[in-house]
Amino acid sequence: MTRHPTVQRLPSPPPLRGGLANHDADIKAMSEHLNAMTTILNQSLPEIQNALNTVQQSGAKAPPPVSGLTVTGKQGLFHITWNRMVNVDGYVVVHASDTAMTQLVGRYNIPDGNTPVHQIPVGNVAVTGSFQVYAYQGNQYSDPSPAVTATTLAYAGMEAAPPAPPIAPQHPKIAPVRSGPNL
Repeated sequence: MTRHPTVQRLPSPPPLRGGLANHDADIKAMSEHLNAMTTILNQSLPEIQNALNTVQQSGAKAPPPVSGLTVTGKQGLFHITWNRMVNVDGYVVVHASDTAMTQLVGRYNIPDGNTPVHQIPVGNVAVTGSFQVYAYQGNQYSDPSPAVTATTLAYAGMEAAPPAPPIAPQHPKIAPVRSGPNL
């Protein structure tokens, strides 16, 4: 059984009579016409979005791995930079407490593909963290960048290390970043 797509067309505008005597009837006809077009368009938009999602899932290619990842431990934060990539929708920065990247501490979505910088505050504490960055286009994720490790600086009276998150985040390829109506 083949599925034939539904073809919907917008209705033609109503004929207008013109003149002051027909002013109210013309306004009413145009209002009804606009309401009908709005209804048809609103019904079609979810179908179009689903079709685009399907095309992205089947035809999109994963971007190459992110390069040039550097992490600098500063007082109270990690400063992370990497080389900007073209044709990506954004990046996911993954923060782990171990160099094997198995004990994840945080996962940060940077949606703008033009922004290859991120900072993670940790307070005035000396803490070591390892980081990887994934690039994504649509729902396709690159392989992770090589892991980079850094230690933040602390001055004078140190604070306690930040607590572990209540639920450990997952790597993007296991649980991709989601947005929009499909959260």
